[in-house]
Amino acid sequence: LKTGDAILLECKWDDAATQLETQLQERLAAHPDRLAVAGVLYPSRLKQVDDIRQALQTVGDLQWYLAGSRGAPSPERHIRQVSAAGLADQLRALPLELEGVDRVVAAAGIIGHAVEQAAQTIAAHTRIARSIADIIAETDRENDRRAALRIGCLVLFNALAFQNRLSIVNDNVPTVLQSLRPTRTEILPQLSGRRPRHVSEPLRVATVVNDIGLRETWRQICDTIDYVPVFDLAIKILNELYSGSAELVGNAIAPLVGAMRATGRLAGHDLSGRLFHTLLTDAKFTGAYYTSVPAATMLARLVFEGWPPQVDWSDHEFPASLNVADLACGTGTLLIAVAAEAERRHLAAGGQDVSALHKAMVEQAIHGYDVQLSAIHFAATSLAMLNPAVQFDSMNLYVMPLDASGDNVSLGSLDFLGEDEAAVQFAMSPEATGVATNGAQKVSGSGNGAQGAAEGITARLPSLDLAIMNPPFTRSVIGNRLFGSVADAAERRKMQDELARRLRSRQAQATAGLGAAFVATAAPKLRPGEGRLALVLPLTLCTGPSWQQTRSLIERQFALDLVIASHDPLRYNFSDSTNLSEVLLIATRRPASNSNVEHRTTFVNLWQNPAGVLDAHRMAQAIADTTPANVEDTGTALLSSDGRHVGEMVSIAESRLAGGQWFGVQFARADVTRSALRLLDDGEVWIPGAISAKRIPVCALAKLGQVGPDARRLDDGFERTDAVTAYPLVDGHDTEMRKSMSCSPNGYLAPLVEPRGGQKPGYGDRLWSMSSRLLIGARFRLNTGRVFALVSDTNALGRMWWPMQVESELFEKALAVWLNSSIGLLTLLATRNTTMGAWVQLKKSDLERLPVLNLRALPETQLQAMADLFDDLADAEFDRLPAMADCPARRRLDEGIAAILSLPDLSPLRRLLSTEPVVSNRRL
Repeated sequence: LKTGDAILLECKWDDAATQLETQLQERLAAHPDRLAVAGVLYPSRLKQVDDIRQALQTVGDLQWYLAGSRGAPSPERHIRQVSAAGLADQLRALPLELEGVDRVVAAAGIIGHAVEQAAQTIAAHTRIARSIADIIAETDRENDRRAALRIGCLVLFNALAFQNRLSIVNDNVPTVLQSLRPTRTEILPQLSGRRPRHVSEPLRVATVVNDIGLRETWRQICDTIDYVPVFDLAIKILNELYSGSAELVGNAIAPLVGAMRATGRLAGHDLSGRLFHTLLTDAKFTGAYYTSVPAATMLARLVFEGWPPQVDWSDHEFPASLNVADLACGTGTLLIAVAAEAERRHLAAGGQDVSALHKAMVEQAIHGYDVQLSAIHFAATSLAMLNPAVQFDSMNLYVMPLDASGDNVSLGSLDFLGEDEAAVQFAMSPEATGVATNGAQKVSGSGNGAQGAAEGITARLPSLDLAIMNPPFTRSVIGNRLFGSVADAAERRKMQDELARRLRSRQAQATAGLGAAFVATAAPKLRPGEGRLALVLPLTLCTGPSWQQTRSLIERQFALDLVIASHDPLRYNFSDSTNLSEVLLIATRRPASNSNVEHRTTFVNLWQNPAGVLDAHRMAQAIADTTPANVEDTGTALLSSDGRHVGEMVSIAESRLAGGQWFGVQFARADVTRSALRLLDDGEVWIPGAISAKRIPVCALAKLGQVGPDARRLDDGFERTDAVTAYPLVDGHDTEMRKSMSCSPNGYLAPLVEPRGGQKPGYGDRLWSMSSRLLIGARFRLNTGRVFALVSDTNALGRMWWPMQVESELFEKALAVWLNSSIGLLTLLATRNTTMGAWVQLKKSDLERLPVLNLRALPETQLQAMADLFDDLADAEFDRLPAMADCPARRRLDEGIAAILSLPDLSPLRRLLSTEPVVSNRRL
């Protein structure tokens, strides 16, 4: 294995399983140094074939299981059924799986503690600490100096780890301990984990660095081998550190060296990227949520499934012909996943030249852009760490300027919006060319180790085969946090205005966040008919009104191939350091002349989000092997992994998605999606399991009345007060307060003499004119909520509720009954905007379009019966939604609705809704 470890395999026929287990235990005891000991069972029927090797190429029911790792038996025998190729894939991923969960987490803790120790040591020396923090803050715009100092120390650790890894494959590179050249030999045992005798702690640390040679080693590597992207930033930091005393250097370096030795076995497992994610303190402003390694693995594997067509992956030169770019690459997790997937496919196809493949991928195929130099440093290190034996002539990694201090405004990678060429701040490729820029510098390595700064550097974004991104999420609402990492408000405003100007002619809306702008930037760069877009974005991409232009762009220019949503309550996200609900998306650029063939989009709704890399490989394989169920038909396409059902797949014609929400992500099960779509699109009440459906009259909610103002507008026109005024307020969504369909105001509003937000005097009164007794939920938590439409005893406005004016009291009561029934809840859940798991919103524009029972089409007797049903249940206490299946009040409500409208029994639908993971907060 790349890490120097070995996996020991013991193979037997499946009728000798007992003998296999005995031998595995013997091997485990005899080889405690092995990364893993695993057993493989061949199907006994193969004993009868003449050519077993040939038969193994087609067999799909090999069984294997992990007996133990490093001498320790596995706590359970989880038998996996695979093909021979699948077994090879899973064994390649096994090292990261074994040491990518508990051990990598533990190693991250060790390194994080060492980085913190080093940063605290340096922080005691104000001048040096400020200088190192300034190096990071200069390009990273890290406003928290303590965070910048920690990142600087992580850069040092990264360089130390890479040097040691490089020394394994290059005899001319000394180990870190050899570079330290201690003057007292008794120090070496201490660095290997044994405390020397008769040496005090201060003397021990100071002696370690008395004649340190790290700087000379790193310079020599840059001059004779290259890897400038890895070491240049570290040398700058080290230069500042060396301006202090030997004791300072020793106390700062020693914990980093100790952590490097303690975690050296895991050097290739994206440790630096994971740590970088946790060390940033302002992710909420930069939107810098980095893709998890399992999600990146799954996305990279699926994006190459059947694409590009007619590819010979055994040819190592083919991947180099692809242009792959990440315009917000961060620490390079997605680019690394692409390189790893190319290697996996190369080996699976019988390829033999992994080193040449990796060199071609890094030098020619992969392009990464980010606004943080330290992130690019980690990306360069991680790409190089995949195969330290390979020497690179260049890396197409660029630090893009983010600046508005002068006459020109730079927006990072968004400078490529409508342009093929943009200024760069630092370039890690000698190929960068261009014209004068705002202080642009170039950091590059060539064959003779040339490095330094050169004015006027630009980078060209080539025509792309693949754009793979997890772009920033920050939005322009609630205080406008776009470009929030820029501290100066005036600069930030200039950048926001410039982005708005550039987006006017593009299909993107700033209120959706920077992610929409990145999609608009990358889309035109993809080759027509060939280029692919692979994205990690908020789930609201599929449903939110502010994302409508982005959805329209993708629908018009791309065939939407695959959308993956997580319905796993333990992890709705695919990025580290966020709890936001997210999706993975793959789309292919349409050819210049569109065909009339109806394209279908596959929605994958995961019940279990892959927890590790091996899990991600199995999930991707299951997705690739499963034919989705058509939403207009019947049947379920279950995703199976190792004998467990872990999700479903459903296919929806793109014509049914066009111009609206991509509703395939809203439910974990296809039958619930079918039930919702038949009601929303066709006015049919269909209960899963029923043979027939009942058509009812439906119309858009806006046809029955006017939806009032949202909470943000209330903040512009009113001040909340506990004093009684003429403007009652229904505030909050407390589950202990909102138990029934009737309510009373619990607060008051006072109109502002001078409204906020540039509104004219009297704004509060204009808002009050839209008050109502009927209130529909605007924001709520599904796993704790009880009722989602209320009737107040007096007109009111709501901060968590949409007031809606309708023509009569009968309409108020009938709508409250409808929206709180299982059928009404089905439509609300189908239309919701999911922000963070169970925390959802109903946007005004979606609510206005929501299909509801057309009350004007009902006979007077039915309308009166609906109102009477409300009166009967007005004060009844509803259980929380997870308990709705057996809630007496909800059951009476459903039975009453069914009797009035002659509908089938709604209890199966009620039970399905109650067990949706977003409602129950439990896995399926």
